[in-house]
Order: sequence, then structure tokens, then C-alpha cells
Amino acid sequence: MPDTLANLKATSPLRWCFSSMGCAELTLPQIAALADSAGIGLLELRAVGGKINIPELATEDNWLARSPSELLGGSPAEVVAFNSSVWLHKPFEDGLNEIKAFAPLMAHFGAGSLRVFDGKLDLFNDPDTAWQWLDNWEKARAENGWNFSLSVETHDSLFTAEEVDILLSKGHENVTLLWDSHHTWRKKGLDPLESWDTLRPWTTHIHVKDSLPEPSAKLPYTYVKPGQGEFPLRALLDRLEADGFSGPVSLEWEKLWHAEMDPLPDALRSLGEAVSRA
Repeated sequence: MPDTLANLKATSPLRWCFSSMGCAELTLPQIAALADSAGIGLLELRAVGGKINIPELATEDNWLARSPSELLGGSPAEVVAFNSSVWLHKPFEDGLNEIKAFAPLMAHFGAGSLRVFDGKLDLFNDPDTAWQWLDNWEKARAENGWNFSLSVETHDSLFTAEEVDILLSKGHENVTLLWDSHHTWRKKGLDPLESWDTLRPWTTHIHVKDSLPEPSAKLPYTYVKPGQGEFPLRALLDRLEADGFSGPVSLEWEKLWHAEMDPLPDALRSLGEAVSRA
């Protein structure tokens, strides 16, 4: 494990985080140690110890019998979010089973949000299906006494303020937005600063990454280390700082799905350089 990758706590007022999908092979203590080495205090868990099914791993390793501090190897890092594979366009009962599996972990770590995907929503022609899904979520949350929210990621169909406004217009209090700032920019060509201005009222968590327009093995673009592509990272960070955004700003390094990508420590080093650059 590198001694020092960056010092984000010292160089940026933002609440930096990273997703464990960039280091899926690591154990929890190793993930936390990596965060410590980069001056990152927050963690977003997508995969641990080579497993995507975190609730199953947690049961096998008896996580609930150990304190978060012990599980994280004594690190001060805080798990603020878990990432599920739940989709809003699929039947709610399918998603509910996974939400129930995550719920004890959410409570154990005090994590505030569970990521769900938007999926193939048709909000302009059929908003009722999505609204009913969220109605069912709010009912299940109340019935089970859960204290966390669902954070819907802008992933497949939820990109513009108009679409987000439709989805959240019915006042579902325990649903927020996880804005993948790269997706709205690369997939829809939307200026991140303009997107932030419109999506800001709903956004509680932000993903950042960078890319170039050359095709890769699986995508029409190629992910590169922060600050080495076309994404206007510095401009976005300046705006977030100026606006006092207090939610997690998370590097989502997608090595879990793209094995050819550089190791996460290299990406964190580049992130530190990009953040500290005048």
C-alpha cells in the first residue's frame, strides 16, 4: 500500500470519497487504509474482498458482530453509502429483497444512502410506474423503521432537470439524487456546471471521473485518470466549493468492470494532483 497518494483533506474543503469498485479485490481494512493514504475520509462500498454481494459477504464474515472501527482496521474512515444493484424500472419486490439485505449494514455503519439505478425509465410518457415504485419504497421504509434514504443514480435515463423533477415531484422525502457528473456530460453532452445549477436541489452525492472520446473495449469512450481527459474537473470542483456542497464527492473508478484500467492508487494520485493544481 502506498505511503502517501495525496492529501485531499489538506488541499480541498470538499468531502472526498471513493467507490470500492476501483479496488474490489481488497478487504475492508485494506480499503480503509487506501483511503487514509489519500487523505480521504469517506467510503462508498460497491464490492469488497472480490465479492459484489456485500450482504452475503457480511453474513459469511459476521460483520454485525464487530464494530465498524474493528471492521475498518481502526481507520477513521466512514462508510457513508452502499451501492446496490436495484433498478427502478424493475418490479419493486425484486428490489425490496436486496434493500432488506442491505438494511442491517446501513444501520450498523450509520450509512445515510443506498444507491439504486434509474434504469430504463420513461418519465415523460409513464411517470406513474416510477412514482408507484417510490411510493412502495416509502411505505417499506416506514414499516421497517429504516433510517436511510435511496439515492437514485443518473445512469441510464435520468439526465436532465426536467426528468429529475418529474421523478421527484410527488414529494418522496427519502429519495435523493446521486449525480454521476460524467454520465450527464459524456452521454448527453451536458455542461457539468449547467447540470449542477439545475440538479443541485436534489443532489446529495456526486460521482466524478474523466475520459477521452476514443472507443474502449466496452464503451464508445475511454476512461482515463482524473485530470488527464476532457472532463472539466477543476471548474466543477471550484463551483462545488463556492456553493458549499457538503455531500460526498466520490471518485468512481470503474476498474471492477474495466480490468484494463490503471490501479486505483494511481487514479487517486492523479486526483490529488488535479485537486491541488492552482
